[in-house]
Amino acid sequence: MKTVADYMAKALHDLGVTHSFGIIGKSICPVVLKMVDYGIEFIPGRHEASSGFAASGYALKTGNLGVAFGTSGPGGTNLLTAAAHAKANNLPVLFITGHQSIKELGIPQCQDSSSYLADLAEMFRPATLFSKMIERGDHFSTIFNHAVSIALGTVRGPVHLCIPFDVQTEMLEECPIVLPERESLVSLANLERVITAINHSSSPLIIAGKGVNRSGAHKELIQLAETFNIPIVTSPGGKGAIPWDHPLYHGPIGVGGCAHGDNLLNESDLLIVLGSRLSDMTICNLKRENHPHTLIQFDCDPTFVGKILSSNTVAVTGDLRDNLVLYLNNINPETITKRETKTVNYTEELPVLDKLSLASVLSTMSDLIPYNNTVFVDDGSHGFHAVKWYKTKKPGSFVFDAYFACMGNSIGMAIGAKVASPAETIFCITGDGCFMMLGTEINTAVCKDIPVIFIVVNNMQLDMALKGMAKTTGRIDGTLYEVPMDAVKFAESLGAVGFKCETEEQFAAAIHDAVALNRVVVIELLTDRDEIPPTAHRTLNLN
Repeated sequence: MKTVADYMAKALHDLGVTHSFGIIGKSICPVVLKMVDYGIEFIPGRHEASSGFAASGYALKTGNLGVAFGTSGPGGTNLLTAAAHAKANNLPVLFITGHQSIKELGIPQCQDSSSYLADLAEMFRPATLFSKMIERGDHFSTIFNHAVSIALGTVRGPVHLCIPFDVQTEMLEECPIVLPERESLVSLANLERVITAINHSSSPLIIAGKGVNRSGAHKELIQLAETFNIPIVTSPGGKGAIPWDHPLYHGPIGVGGCAHGDNLLNESDLLIVLGSRLSDMTICNLKRENHPHTLIQFDCDPTFVGKILSSNTVAVTGDLRDNLVLYLNNINPETITKRETKTVNYTEELPVLDKLSLASVLSTMSDLIPYNNTVFVDDGSHGFHAVKWYKTKKPGSFVFDAYFACMGNSIGMAIGAKVASPAETIFCITGDGCFMMLGTEINTAVCKDIPVIFIVVNNMQLDMALKGMAKTTGRIDGTLYEVPMDAVKFAESLGAVGFKCETEEQFAAAIHDAVALNRVVVIELLTDRDEIPPTAHRTLNLN
């Protein structure tokens, strides 16, 4: 006989999980310790939210299940933000929380997770694809199998299991665990409609969204575009779906976008949307009178398909890469109408400032770093500067969430990604506001020797909020840091190496040294606080 914790740990090991992330406590000890016994390394975080983000970074890099845990009560509630972030980004993460023993329900206890205080199973339900408390050991296998199959299903995403202490230690004679295999779900029914719509379009445009990066459909994206000679633009989250200098790439659109890309968006009669929800951050500058006649929308999740634009919609559901492979393999070359295109320079003139310009720094960064890299970008003005100016060379190497837009997420994600992909050079671009929220995870990376390079943009203010409020209300309440942080001193106090940069030359030297050191490094950029972010032109014309 073995315990429920034994069966869970073995199942996660057999699924290929190598690391788990979280903060330990009494109510979750049995499961966590068993995972360690089965060879799953435990990465203790400094805040549960960051541990959840790290599990998401791990899931993104491996394509496998990420595992994050917290103890009962506040340990679980601290994970909620990371769960919602994973749901917004279709990342398969198993969130595990502890709970007081079932036999003690109704007795007021420290860090209560029951319905008498903080019902974690209920709280996680809207933030995940599935959330359940396991009340009996003989229920474990059925619920665990269901949760993991959902997390790794066609619409990938987070799931949550709340497991009472005495259930974790309950002995079972048998516990049938079914490890899910990847299933391919494709939609062939609309192939002819898709080809016909493309051939009859006079000005088609491909919007490459986050789904291209999540599904690894970079080669298929380029093959589709080159087959018909269709220009490509990227959503903020789709940045990096195609190398910045590909002849058919016409730049980013939306918040952080370029004028040329947004102009194409307003001139197209057909949009081929690959893995984008078409949120306001992507189509904020698309005027309603310019909605295309036809919309072809590929998405694994049908929630928003065909519901945002007033266009005739052809929906293609299922895995994006699998569908593109199927469609490309079934196209008859004789039926293709190939249009003429011309290479354009979509980049815009860099600002000239008295102090360090973030735009200038980001425009040259990709030339300074190894090709085998991934750059995780946090939310804020610096994120949209990166969307606009950073020149992605390696497809899929730029990770940015403009949808749930959770400050500080990239700090943990970068750590989890480096754990999963140690041969890559992993960067995190974050802001002083994000860094003051979750920057203590630097110590997690230091203690576990996870050499991530953190770039902290320090303009001594909540820049995106400040610039937006100043424009719309004329006020900037709560956006200035009267006592700004010293990111280098903070980093050094946590055991990292720090570099302070006030010029582009200092930044280039810091990048060179950071890559060579192969240690946890924090590069602080003291940028011009008056630099206008590429968010000021945002408009919304859906109605």
